[in-house]
Amino acid sequence: MVSDDGELSVDVGGGDADRGELDRRQVERWFLQRGIPHFIHDYRATEDVFTRALPVLLLVVLLEVFGAADLEWRWWQNLLALAGGVAVLVGAWALINRLRGRPWYRRPDDVGPVELASFVILPAMLPLIFGAQLGSAAGVLVLNLVILGLVYLVASYGIIPMTRWAFVQMLRQLGAVADLFGRALPLLLLFTVALFINTEVWQVASTLTGGLYLVVIAFFVVIGVAFLMVRLPAELGRLRDQLRGPELVQACVGTPVEQHAVILDAGSDGGVAEAPLSRRQLGNVLLVLFFSQAVQVLLVTVAIAAFFFGFGLVAIRPEVVAAWLGDVDPQIVAEWHVLGAELQVTGALLKVSGFLGALSGFYFTVYVITDSTYREEFFTGIVDEVRQSLAVRNVYLALLEP
Repeated sequence: MVSDDGELSVDVGGGDADRGELDRRQVERWFLQRGIPHFIHDYRATEDVFTRALPVLLLVVLLEVFGAADLEWRWWQNLLALAGGVAVLVGAWALINRLRGRPWYRRPDDVGPVELASFVILPAMLPLIFGAQLGSAAGVLVLNLVILGLVYLVASYGIIPMTRWAFVQMLRQLGAVADLFGRALPLLLLFTVALFINTEVWQVASTLTGGLYLVVIAFFVVIGVAFLMVRLPAELGRLRDQLRGPELVQACVGTPVEQHAVILDAGSDGGVAEAPLSRRQLGNVLLVLFFSQAVQVLLVTVAIAAFFFGFGLVAIRPEVVAAWLGDVDPQIVAEWHVLGAELQVTGALLKVSGFLGALSGFYFTVYVITDSTYREEFFTGIVDEVRQSLAVRNVYLALLEP
């Protein structure tokens, strides 16, 4: 049962045993810290996502007040426009609160469709009201829609705590990762070093400007993600064997429901019932598995890119770069003299290093997916962690039952 202050209690047959109490918020924080917020019972966007993200949304709105200004106006005209923009937003805030039956100054208890529509539309109206700036209004409208989507993705699926959890898991598996990297590194370096000292690679990378360069990097990222997404559903299949009885009690050791798992398992003939996962919860688990792998690939990519940047800074002399690129400008970013030698950081060096880093990350992704030893060592640990979360969720939901 759930008390008004958020505590859970469980009665074990006959009422002779200690009922036990558990802070529901503690369990839900445990889910959030592991990047699985959708395991929380009755997890809703209006109460659990956008309401928690309200400070971020308010900060965006305050910054967008500057949309009421115009660079062609005088300073005092812009000052009046900014004051008018603040007045419009504060008046709209007060009106919405009054219509929703709240004091005009109060922060919303839940952010629903009315508040979200106001976040999208009201800042976009400021450029129209002050100067009829139609293009700016359309840009703000689209930007706010994109921001809402990103906020929902990051907050709803706990991207930040999920990434932190993935880093912790990677550190726990550091030995396996180092062993895998040691096996993959020789062939990887042999392949990429040959490309790094290749004239055509420098010429191709140097001529990729702006968006084209990002498109090429994104190509490797998308293909790598596709390889991961093909593999991960097979790993999800191993979660069907959920824990029951003594295994469930053992899995809950060290979690907020440790004592309650023992009480529930002892007080019921069939043990704690398995709660099926919804589509969103399965997607949340899939993201956890994906991030645990993506963090490793990202670190390998950054490490290889940093290696080639340092190697190229010292070994590839400016005259060699000039000979390779010909009429193409190497775009000198910084230069200095060390021990009588001239060192140059050029746009070409940065582009080539990033290009080979992305290529190495793609190669590493394919390697870890096809390496059976690594899959067994790493994914077994990750799947066991997720299965523990499922065990905690089953106990947590059992405590919520009337």
